[in-house]
Amino acid sequence: INSAAFTLDGSTVSIDGADDSNLTVTGSGKDLNIVVAGGGTQQLTLASAGTAANAMTLTASAGGIDISAAGEAAQDIDIVNTGGSVNISATEDIADAICINATTGGIDITADGAAGKDLNLSCTNGSSSLSSAEDVADAVSILAAAGGIDITAIGEAGQDIDITNTGGSINISATE
Repeated sequence: INSAAFTLDGSTVSIDGADDSNLTVTGSGKDLNIVVAGGGTQQLTLASAGTAANAMTLTASAGGIDISAAGEAAQDIDIVNTGGSVNISATEDIADAICINATTGGIDITADGAAGKDLNLSCTNGSSSLSSAEDVADAVSILAAAGGIDITAIGEAGQDIDITNTGGSINISATE
C-alpha cells in the first residue's frame, strides 16, 4: 500500500510477518504513537521470544528516554530479570550521573546473597558521603547483625579518622 494517508480501523487487527519487519515514521518532528486507549484494565505488551543478549532493545539515537507511570500505591514500575543481572550505567561526567530519588518515601537497597555476595558501595576516584537530616538519636545507623565492623583509612599525615559530636557525647562500649 502506497498512500499519502492511510487509515485502518477494525474491531480486531492482526498484522503478521514471517521475515524481518519494521514500522517506520520518516521525517523531522514526526511522531509514532502506539496507544491503548479507553481506560480500564487494558495492557500494552511488547514481547520478544529472542534468545540473544539484546533480545529487546529500546534506543533513542539522539535524545532521552522517559519511563513514567501515574498509578496508585502498588502500581509500581518493576524491572526484573529472572535469570541474569540488572545493570544501570551512565556516561555523563557530572556529580549526579545516576540519581535515585524518592520524593516522599524511603529507599531500600537489599542484597540477599551468601558470603562473598556482598553489598558494595564504592567510589573509585571521588569521595563517599553518608548523611541524614532527621533529628533523632539514631539518624545514621550502621549495624552488623552478625559479625564485626571495620573502619580503615589508608592515608598520610593529616588524613585522619575523626569522630566528632558537636552537641552530645561519644559513647563506645563493648561486652567482650
